Amino acid sequence: MIRIKETHMALVKNDVKTRTTAKTVRMTLLVLVLALSTLLGILHQVSGVKPVGVDALCPFGGIESAWSLLSTGTLLPRIAWSSFILLGATLLAAILFRRTFCGNFCPLGTLQELFGGLGRKLFGKRLEVPAGLDRWARYLKYVVLAVFLGLTAALGILAIRPYDPWAAYHHLLDAELFAGFLGGLIILLATLLGSLLYDRFFCKYLCPMGAVLAPFSKAGLFKIRRDAPTCISCGACDKACPMNLPVSKLGTVKAAECIDCDQCVNACPVKDALVIEGPRGRRVSPLVRTLGTVGIFVGVLGVATLTDAFRWTMPSLERRAEEAGGTFDPSTIKGSDTWENVIRLSGIPKEAFLERFKITEADLSHPIKEKAHAPGSTYDTEAVRAWIRERKH
Repeated sequence: MIRIKETHMALVKNDVKTRTTAKTVRMTLLVLVLALSTLLGILHQVSGVKPVGVDALCPFGGIESAWSLLSTGTLLPRIAWSSFILLGATLLAAILFRRTFCGNFCPLGTLQELFGGLGRKLFGKRLEVPAGLDRWARYLKYVVLAVFLGLTAALGILAIRPYDPWAAYHHLLDAELFAGFLGGLIILLATLLGSLLYDRFFCKYLCPMGAVLAPFSKAGLFKIRRDAPTCISCGACDKACPMNLPVSKLGTVKAAECIDCDQCVNACPVKDALVIEGPRGRRVSPLVRTLGTVGIFVGVLGVATLTDAFRWTMPSLERRAEEAGGTFDPSTIKGSDTWENVIRLSGIPKEAFLERFKITEADLSHPIKEKAHAPGSTYDTEAVRAWIRERKH
């Protein structure tokens, strides 16, 4: 009897250690992805060797550009192949593990979790939006998705960009912030303040990427299943769920709102009461799901990087011209390009630029956006592109 009790205690202790490891690995991964993304954003704004911008590192940009291609036959000019590659990795992970990108990878989700943890320390508890309001408010993200896909098709631009909180986060050190991302900055601040009070505020109510991935909560292969006879109805899983799902009352978690963070599984005090189960009853642990997500992204991005399909740094204006067959295309001009490079490749006399955009000789070595977003400016980068097109034709 004593040996049976000791064996049971050893199993319980081992299970607790496994769950603790899974939680530590998950949070470490989230923080690392957030830190890497933040570093790339800072370097893009302040360094000489520029990493690609936030538009090239967002899978939702791939969604918008794919929609533009289907609806108008053209790709969006700001979107690089890297957005499509990231989208492919996200969807591949979703097919296997459902919305694991949201729960184990998304840096904006990490920011919300960090502010949520701070909120619990400040207020001593987690607040919840009244059930009636919460139920209807969650449909807002589908409205956001529909609105921006519609605007993208109608305008032929990355319509969400000025209102994207993550784009605003990546431009916090940029002069373009208030001129180009005021809407996104307001949404970012609302998201972080909202997350102090309510877990994953943006994810629940506003995230269009969450709306895109929601169907995978139904179709993904590995789902969380509750074993009713084993469950002791303690409610620990409900308290742990950042999306406020009633896990303790479900048989299999198929809700579109589930972000597959596995916090409910890691919080469950009874072994195998909550499990992640796939086809033919095959089970994986939360740690395996997290590491599997990492493996998918590292594998896809690794292959794409080695084949030069995924670029981590911005090609020069000269390189962009070479890749366009040696023809200078004004649509490839970016705000970070200097006036002197643009003038040299466009073939338009320097004096014409000085007169049209009211810049000085001293400005020529500076990026276009530096003056474009200064107080009193009458142009932006797109205006420069349009003027060059007009002059060339």
